Amino acid sequence: MIMVQRESRVDPKDRAAFEEQSREGMWPAFLRFGAQMVGYGTWGFGGPDDVVVTNHVYESLDHWTATRQGTGAYYADPAIVEEIKDLRPRYVTRDELVESSAARLIELDDTVSRPRPFHRRAGQQIADLPPTFGRGSVISERTLTIAAGKKGEFRRLSAEIVWPWLESQGGRAIGLGNDLMGSSDEVSTWFAFSSIQEWYRFARPQSAHAPAHVAEAYNARANLVESQRGRLLIIGTDWGAKAP
Repeated sequence: MIMVQRESRVDPKDRAAFEEQSREGMWPAFLRFGAQMVGYGTWGFGGPDDVVVTNHVYESLDHWTATRQGTGAYYADPAIVEEIKDLRPRYVTRDELVESSAARLIELDDTVSRPRPFHRRAGQQIADLPPTFGRGSVISERTLTIAAGKKGEFRRLSAEIVWPWLESQGGRAIGLGNDLMGSSDEVSTWFAFSSIQEWYRFARPQSAHAPAHVAEAYNARANLVESQRGRLLIIGTDWGAKAP
């Protein structure tokens, strides 16, 4: 599974129109391609404050290529074009609002990451609307350098203990993966919280009041990390399946 994280420079006066065209046109059309937009907003901490950010997930690089506007296979498929005929006019000028953009290509671990994109064919059920806590919620992105030979243990502690407990407390895992242009020693995680206060509360087992076995997993996982950096994406849309 592939995630493309794109940072786009959009004039502040045009951002409402950019989000609207995305929400009413592009993101629903992409569900008909089988792709999901799992996080849109601006960096609140740790990233540049002059860009808007999208995170789209695809089954594969071939799937991503097929979604490219104007050149991708989906736009040459008459049946798919018919399915998006009412959506496409709503985002046809969206790219004109972008002054410049840059993207990261991330390979997500299919076995533990939550999105389920697929290379959809016309007539199939569309991709699920991705879950969201809505506008003002946050996604924590952390990139960590893991000690040699310990990636599997980091993944196990995350997927089997830490993430399930955080989700039982109201958080939402998105994925674990690595930047394909980054270091092979690094992994990145994406986890959503309903507010920045909730993110802060769960940042440490003590403030989260985690049970003993979860606190042990937190600490064991931290001991595998040689260095890390993080940033917080402040969600700027209510598009998605609103979490209770």
